[in-house]
Amino acid sequence: MPAKTGGSHASAAFVSMILGSILSKYVWTYTPSLAEASATVGRVLATTTGTPFSREFAGTLVVMVGLSFVWGVVYHVARHG
Repeated sequence: MPAKTGGSHASAAFVSMILGSILSKYVWTYTPSLAEASATVGRVLATTTGTPFSREFAGTLVVMVGLSFVWGVVYHVARHG
């Protein structure tokens, strides 16, 4: 059982990281309001954790969280019907 769920979660993390990096360019280019929202989230995280986030990393982070959420919902529906 852990091999199935672990593999799914590991692949979700990997795909989210790669697609988040790729899609963040398009978020910054085509949806400036979402880009600014992600930059705001990045600034809040930076001040809260004390870790500096660049604007590009904040956009990647928002896309990664969104993809991970969608993956989790799809996994839950597929697994638990």
